[in-house]
Amino acid sequence: GLKRVKPGDIKTIRIIAVPPKTHPVMNNPNLGFTGDDPGKCVLGTVPVEKDGSAHFRVPSGVFLFFQALDKDGLAGQPMRSVTHVQPGETRGCVGCHESRHTAPPPATPMLATKRAPSRITTGPEGSWPYRYDKLVQPALDRSCVSCHSTGGAEAKFELTAEKSYGKLAGHGKTSLRDRVVGDYHRGSSEEGAGLARDSAILRWLDSHGSTCGSKLDADGRARIALWLDLYGQRIGSYSDEQEEELTRLRAKWSDMLTGPDGK
Repeated sequence: GLKRVKPGDIKTIRIIAVPPKTHPVMNNPNLGFTGDDPGKCVLGTVPVEKDGSAHFRVPSGVFLFFQALDKDGLAGQPMRSVTHVQPGETRGCVGCHESRHTAPPPATPMLATKRAPSRITTGPEGSWPYRYDKLVQPALDRSCVSCHSTGGAEAKFELTAEKSYGKLAGHGKTSLRDRVVGDYHRGSSEEGAGLARDSAILRWLDSHGSTCGSKLDADGRARIALWLDLYGQRIGSYSDEQEEELTRLRAKWSDMLTGPDGK
């Protein structure tokens, strides 16, 4: 269904769960920039074959949405609605991403259907359960805080645990906060316009690192890109109890998961 993305550009699909709201009052707690951001939990990624197909298992009874990622792990198209499956159900994407008034054209079986379903490769700490302080701040502590802190060479732009979220959220024109709020009010996503892909934060970190002598490592850059593509949220669950439940579910779903090292 993507018009401008070339065949082979999309390498993986990111699978994101949406934990249900458990607090009865709107905006409490505030998870992100819009005041009513839904919860997020990054289950992980699965590979996309060269013909664009993918085949994987997901937990049943869980609200999910997907992001198509390029070779750099940046979202090229975020899904703006959710889906789910029941136990034993098989679902495909045809029908939502093509005209609902036509049948799919006849074709040879997609490559992904000729193999067993992929296991989901989990992401870094802080992506499940989702927390900015565990996902992004460790990367900043490793590469940035020595200078970007009180008394450091870049003290005007502090990236300590107390200041980094607000500093990064308001950086650049258009800032991440303004971009997320603008996209929220527009109500739809644009192909190729991912938050990390267009981010002033990522451009600044890449260029600044080359001049200050402490460039983000690959893991740190991936963590920040993930945070950006998850709409810059601070947390992804509504309570400590829900966060604990998400941790237990990770263990329960272990048969469909694998680590970045394949284990």
